[in-house]
Parts: sequence; C-alpha cells; structure tokens
Amino acid sequence: MVLAAHAIGWQIARAGLPPLAPARAGARRVAWVSVPQRAQVPARAPDGDIAPPPASADPAPARPDARVTPALRAPAGDGGASRRRSPAAVTWPVYPTRPPPSATLRYALVQRGEAASAVGSAELEWRRDATAFSLRLATAVGDRPPREWQSTGAFDAAGVAPLRLVEREKGRDRRSVSFDRGRGVVRFSGASGAPAAARGVQDRWSWIAQLAAIAEADARDGQRAGHWDLQVAGLRGELERWTFRVLPPGDPPPELRPQGNELSASGDRAPALLHVLRATERPYDLRIEAWLSPSLHHLPAGLRMSTPPSSWSLSLWQRAS
Repeated sequence: MVLAAHAIGWQIARAGLPPLAPARAGARRVAWVSVPQRAQVPARAPDGDIAPPPASADPAPARPDARVTPALRAPAGDGGASRRRSPAAVTWPVYPTRPPPSATLRYALVQRGEAASAVGSAELEWRRDATAFSLRLATAVGDRPPREWQSTGAFDAAGVAPLRLVEREKGRDRRSVSFDRGRGVVRFSGASGAPAAARGVQDRWSWIAQLAAIAEADARDGQRAGHWDLQVAGLRGELERWTFRVLPPGDPPPELRPQGNELSASGDRAPALLHVLRATERPYDLRIEAWLSPSLHHLPAGLRMSTPPSSWSLSLWQRAS
C-alpha cells in the first residue's frame, strides 16, 4: 500500500489530477477477508473412524505394483478377536460332507530324520454317532514314550466340527487347541490371543475325517472336485490354509500294493485309491500326501508327511491287522 501511494503521488506530480467522473448513486461496502492457506480440519465419520482427506485435484499416479486392500476395523472381543465374522471367514468354501462310519485303522509307522530312521506302529480310532465324534491317533516308535492326539467335537453344516484337540505324552496333556464355534474363534494353550476362524475350521488331525467326509460326498454325487481348501489350526498357534489337490490316477506306492488297491480295479480288487496332495508354499511347510480308500469310506490307507527342505518325514501305511 505504501508503494501504491508513492506511485499515485508521482503520477499526480507529472500529469496533474485526473478529471473526476460523477459517482453513481448508492453506497458501496468494502470488506477485507483473511483466508488461511489450505486449512484442513479432520472430520470424523459417524462410526468414529477418521474420514480420509479429500482427493487433490492432481492425484499422484498409482504404482503399477501397488495392491489395494480394504481397510478393516480393529478387532474387538476376547483376546482381540472380533465377535463378528471376519471377511476372510465368509469367503471360505463349505463342501457337502458325508462323515465316515466308526472305524479303527492300524498302520505301520516309518519316521525319518537327519540322524536316523525309526519304525513303529500307529492306531487311528474314529468314533461317531449322530451328533458327536472322537478321533484318536496313538503312536509308538522304538523306545520313545508313546504319544497320542485326541480330537473331539460335533457336526455342523460345514461337516466335522472339532471343539478341542489335546496332545498327550506319557498320559499327560502337553498342548491343546480349543474352538469357540459360537464366537468363531480359536484358542491355543501355548499362544495368546484368539484369532477368528472360518466355518469348517479343522485341527491338526480332524482334517483326516473332514477330507474323508468331503471325498465320500463327492463320490456319492458322482463328482470329483479338483481341489479342496481347509483351514487348519495347529498346536503352536498357527492358523493356515491347506489346499489339497486331487492328483491324476496312478499306481499306489509300494507299501500299499500288497493290499490290492491298484489303479486297474476289478471285481476281485479293492477300488482305486484317491491320491491327494497338499503342496508346500514356503520352506518347511508341512507337505502331505494321502491315499484315500473308498473301501474305508475315504479314510486314508496311507499318509506321507514331510517338511522340505529338511530330511524329516513321517509315513503311515495301513496294515491288514
């Protein structure tokens, strides 16, 4: 304003005063307004979450490899687990199931490791009625203390619904995992928190019965899916997706051939085994091969588990007696 006043005075000094034009009738009001630069006030959405800032006129271009994921509300409830079903739980498939009847299977056990191998025996005891089940796997290997795992639970619209898995050694409980089906969460004896679980979630051994129930329903319907996805809770606090792929028909491993479970099934032979594989996604994931027997209502005639790239493996091969 000072510079403007000097400029006006200099102009008058050179050319004199300009002629005055008659003013129009009426009054004019001038107001000085101060506007802060880019003032922003965080607004809150009705549900308490902070609303995102308005988009700028020139948004930055998205990176080609950027992944957009939906924002999730912080979990609430016991142990930080949401009482509402998580979006991930809604997307899990639910398969038709026909749980197998009660059975007791005996296996030859072979365990391999870096130092040595060991042989032993195992017994799978599956008991069920119209509303409940119990699955017990007991192993005996050399001079090692006997170990067993027992899964108990019920049935629901998704099939086998375990409520508790207990690992025992020398008759004493070591670890356990429990399922709160009402709230849709899992609790571990050896880990804190209660992560949300999907419908149809299984424990580390009940998946055997669930897989048999799915395969049995598929066989009754005359259909065979290419793969099955199961959510499995381990005893150390892990909650993983296990995808079992149905492999093309082929000859069974040598350990199962004496039983007559061969591809070219005829009237005097047992039906061909259904070979499924859970492949690994990361190093030291549990890799599982299972040979499901239609004669056993698709309970496994053979199991082979390993954790590549380590040399550990555990195999179970059905025995006639």
